[in-house]
Amino acid sequence: MPHTRNYRLLALMALMQGIVFYGPVATIYRRAYGLDVEALFLIESISWIVTLALESPWGRFADRFGYRLTIVLGNIVFLASKLVFSVAYGFSGFLAERLLLSVALSALSGCTEALLYRSAGAEASEKAFGRWNAASAAGLLIASAASPLLYASSLRMTAYGTVAPYAIAAVASLFLVDVDEEETTDGATTRGGATGAALATTGLRGAFRALARDRGLLLFVAASAVMGEAAQAATVFLAPLQYERAGIPIAAFGALYAALQVASLAAAGAWRLVGAVGRERTLRALFAVGASALAILALSDGAWTSVAALLALAAAAALFRPLSASIQNERVIGSERATALSVNAMAAEIIAALVNVGVGRLAGIGLPAAFGALAAILGALAVSPAASPRRPARALEHGDAEE
Repeated sequence: MPHTRNYRLLALMALMQGIVFYGPVATIYRRAYGLDVEALFLIESISWIVTLALESPWGRFADRFGYRLTIVLGNIVFLASKLVFSVAYGFSGFLAERLLLSVALSALSGCTEALLYRSAGAEASEKAFGRWNAASAAGLLIASAASPLLYASSLRMTAYGTVAPYAIAAVASLFLVDVDEEETTDGATTRGGATGAALATTGLRGAFRALARDRGLLLFVAASAVMGEAAQAATVFLAPLQYERAGIPIAAFGALYAALQVASLAAAGAWRLVGAVGRERTLRALFAVGASALAILALSDGAWTSVAALLALAAAAALFRPLSASIQNERVIGSERATALSVNAMAAEIIAALVNVGVGRLAGIGLPAAFGALAAILGALAVSPAASPRRPARALEHGDAEE
């Protein structure tokens, strides 16, 4: 794999930033320190909007000044958000934390994936993205194992403990190196190449035009946003409430959170699943599994069925993420990869913010309503064209076989 130094550092950063000790009790933590569920989802929606506004400027910054500098700055702000979270109380405190997080995520989202894609090369991208996502899940698994020791003393201790691994990630980012497009193994996007010169669009306006013209990619980006937000809402924010609904004691929350992270390690095998059954079948199956899991959560308050459904949803979302990252990188035309991915992220965040507001309101009515609505949407996506994105023509010109 080209540029293994970057790959290893990015995996280390994912591992460290997965060590979120308050993760198993995130909703309980916020509620204990003055935030109700409806306000939590409102802050999430505000955070998505701010992230949306900052995505494209950060993408342009990364393409102009380098991925390394952008990732370093993003990780510093990420660390600052954890420091604020450790002392936050009430709406204003948690809003401040999410605003800092928005700055960090908008800096890191497309930029980190672009550097990983460049460093791994096109042929190994699905494997690299899978292992990168699995490293993050491994960090969460470590956190979930240690979390009960911390919140047994105080919920605040889970936030204090999270600061250290984020500091390590920030330091690790200092050792990254930038990789130019011409250094990658992806001939279709090589700077100055015939195909790139003919098709490349530059700047934000060009990136927006390219996404608008690629209707298949636009639909897939929207579907990816729904899948990601459905899994995030169910497994992070609503899971503790579902556990309470099922009569599961809080003492078991850490172990259940750990189990969800074990399920998320499935991301490392996404490339093997695609190789065995094909990309389109894999995507349709993952949407279907997610829809089925959410339907079970809507209809059942049993402890075992709730846990099984959340595990299935976590595994499906984990397998989906590396495929989504690889597909979006394949569709980039030209050398301004971070800008193009940031524009994709903007489109995704618009959809995610709308879904998040809807889920928050429905959760206020009752958990079955929220889970049921998400199940219906994912079920529709499983049979829609969004689950069958085709490789771009420029990739076929370089010897890739259409599935």
